Amino acid sequence: MLRYLATAADRHNVTVQIVPADNPCTDGLMSSFVIGELLDAPTTVSVESAGKGEVSAEHELVSLIWGRYDRLRAEAYRPGESLDMIKEAAEQWTAKT
Repeated sequence: MLRYLATAADRHNVTVQIVPADNPCTDGLMSSFVIGELLDAPTTVSVESAGKGEVSAEHELVSLIWGRYDRLRAEAYRPGESLDMIKEAAEQWTAKT
């Protein structure tokens, strides 16, 4: 999986960033989300949780998710640093197995 992430991160249209787990911006973030944008449609979010998933174009939810996304990106390591960390972890994992 780590090598796959590293390969994906080398693509020009993919950005992979690591957010430190102990960062306060991850407090309370117990679900995953996807933000979808198309030229001819409203921005839509998909929010997944253990109980259910929700897809919505409702402005309030979209704004909430964009805010969380912006905060995560602001606190994440830069893409180059993240890629180096992923490659180092992959090498360490391979050396131990």
